Amino acid sequence: MITGKLPGTKQPYFLKAGEGERHLFGGQLATLIARSEDSGGLFQIAVISGGKGATFPLHSHAKSREALLVLDGRLELFLNGEARLLSPGDFAGIPPGTVHGYRMAGYRTRFLVWNVNGDAGGVYAALGNPYEGFVYPPDGPGVIAESLLPKAEASLDIRFSGEQLRPPESCISATDELPKGASPYVLESGDGERLIGGDSLFTFLAHQGNSGGDFISLTTQGPNGARIPNHYHERHTETFFCLDGCMTMWAEGLEVAMAPGDFLHVPAGTIHSFRLDAPYTNFIGILAPGLFEPFFRAMCDPYEPYIFPQKPGPLRFDRVMQRLHELDLKLVDQGRPPQG
Repeated sequence: MITGKLPGTKQPYFLKAGEGERHLFGGQLATLIARSEDSGGLFQIAVISGGKGATFPLHSHAKSREALLVLDGRLELFLNGEARLLSPGDFAGIPPGTVHGYRMAGYRTRFLVWNVNGDAGGVYAALGNPYEGFVYPPDGPGVIAESLLPKAEASLDIRFSGEQLRPPESCISATDELPKGASPYVLESGDGERLIGGDSLFTFLAHQGNSGGDFISLTTQGPNGARIPNHYHERHTETFFCLDGCMTMWAEGLEVAMAPGDFLHVPAGTIHSFRLDAPYTNFIGILAPGLFEPFFRAMCDPYEPYIFPQKPGPLRFDRVMQRLHELDLKLVDQGRPPQG
């Protein structure tokens, strides 16, 4: 397994917080942790950071689906002429055709962003320059040169509206549940569809209906516990981004300790496993395509509270085993390579 750098081909790899391909654009730092060539064309993922007042102009994507999760600071997100002030833990789903942009409202704002079905995630390299530093410059936000916008439009799935970011006339309201279809939406931290499985709380931030089946994303929260069984998937890629606490991952025979900001990419066919190692650990998973959603619905039950219980809830692995033939889950003995 590759560690410390992007591999350039679809294979397992691990990045510590801050590692990846870094570009400076408009006074902001984009740290690319998954490019198209690293994910087999499935997605691009980046961590964007910058200071108060940094902006990205209004734009849309014809094919690419975008989503973001705020990690630090505050982000003023514009969606189809409306705006929402996002705080850490807040999530936004942005389907194709949605005109969107942002202004950073915190002195240090940082968010995780991913694009699925398209090459829109390449815009940070197109608008910026390679950067050796691990934090954005301290001399304040810069301006993205307008001369670079046509170049990005010519090579990527992005169209800039030409309109300026202005104080919004209205504020988009957050929802506490996922929409059924692919429309723009914002979830406050902790909201989403919540399921309980054993001692872990799974919160869907995007399901197949929101993404046209291109991906699902969900957070997993739980206490320190036992290692889950070794397994692999034949048809989908799974990623792990640690948000809180700490965890141990095993992939392709390598053990890695994950802290907040660390990232692991697990493509189809890779035997992997994990264990939560802190009294409170939280990580987000992005899985593409979104066909693994039935596994969580089989293993878990609906759950109303916003934190996992002291006494574990039901873990319906009996239902998983009954449906194993239709789930993209292959259980293996430790060390046994994938079969078939």
